[in-house]
Amino acid sequence: MAFGRIIPAAASWTPLSGGQAYTRVGSKRIEHLAPAKRSFSAKSHYDETVVYKYASQKLKPVSIGQLLKYMRQPLSKENILDSIAYTQEELPVRLAKRVISFHKLPFIVGTNPHIARTYSQYYEAFDRLHAFAPIKDMDAEWAFTQALERQTQLLIDVIPTIAQGFLECKQYMQREDRTAFINDLIRSRIGLRVIGEQHVALSYQFREEQKRMEQPSQDSKALDSEASGIAATEDAWVGTIHTKLLPARMMEQCGQLVQGMCEMHYGTAPDYYVDGDIGETISYIPSHFEYITCELLKNAFRATVDFSNKTNRSSHPPIQITITKGDGYVGVRIRDQGGGISKNNMRNVFEYSWSSMQADGSDEPNAAATSMSGMSMQSNIALQQGIGGPIAGLGFGLPMARLYASYFGGSLDIVPMEGYGCDVFLKLRSIEGSVEEKQI
Repeated sequence: MAFGRIIPAAASWTPLSGGQAYTRVGSKRIEHLAPAKRSFSAKSHYDETVVYKYASQKLKPVSIGQLLKYMRQPLSKENILDSIAYTQEELPVRLAKRVISFHKLPFIVGTNPHIARTYSQYYEAFDRLHAFAPIKDMDAEWAFTQALERQTQLLIDVIPTIAQGFLECKQYMQREDRTAFINDLIRSRIGLRVIGEQHVALSYQFREEQKRMEQPSQDSKALDSEASGIAATEDAWVGTIHTKLLPARMMEQCGQLVQGMCEMHYGTAPDYYVDGDIGETISYIPSHFEYITCELLKNAFRATVDFSNKTNRSSHPPIQITITKGDGYVGVRIRDQGGGISKNNMRNVFEYSWSSMQADGSDEPNAAATSMSGMSMQSNIALQQGIGGPIAGLGFGLPMARLYASYFGGSLDIVPMEGYGCDVFLKLRSIEGSVEEKQI
């Protein structure tokens, strides 16, 4: 099959109210011409040259130890400028490499509107961030941080968008090629978000610390008491990493969320309970933990309700969530009585764009993009923030959950008992235990 390239047009930043859009970097203003939409048929030689220049550079992976190096000290301006120097240098390179990866897709796949939109989002993210001059002061750092935060939010719907694109054109690529592309995209996305969000969180944390230090002295005793309480809570955070995360508490919160979603979609939901080593803590990124466990719980709740309907059970058996303590890791077992998974379906559960909803009776690509309640696939955008989404349908949930689990050295395994239920085993390594080994 012939491969074609999607050629980028001139990147643009559409202004809010006409004229030219601009980014302020300290006292300087970087202006951007602002056509409303990009066409993929035109190109700028300068733009293509710049992208390839950045994409040709080697990545500079950051270790977990580097992310945690500000753990034991109040943040200083030097810390923040050190963090932004790496972030500003590394993110455009990673974004450029992701842009170039789209050029290697078969032409007919690259022109799919959902995949083309994702390509455009990555290209625009690269264009906006690489335009900043090297940052030397805190005003410029704050401008870049705000732009980075906005850009992170603009890229939040990448996965549901790309999922819809591959659902519509998966017949044009071999399964292995499709899986390799999506895995690389998701791993790259995790790395981009960890690096970018870590700096954004550190920048906000530094400014909060400065604000507290500048409090007026008249109510110093009360302020000291309040500040010590805040500090005790914030001592657990190093940017986006929570060093004393309670998995049992997270599972309670995720259980409540998914139970509510199940009630909304099906009108009924099973109960759940958490047992085991409920006081165990782990150093982890809460949004990652939340995304993985919400995906696993959605499957358990949906399977339980479906199997109850199928077998005319008078009530739903509860879902059991057990926390176990290991050497440098935490284990989570989710046990349901949702009928299990057949041998044929078990071969496919970790395949992208495969959904048990299709296996249960619909072969139409769009059927997997719509939840049982009729909600659009795009409502799965919320899922990227770890806050849920439709109860089933995209076929990206389990493979993405396993990829997230393995990113910091963990694992995800499913042991089905057909006709009864499933045991799902999630093993998450404490990030602090990966300090010397894991690089992002």
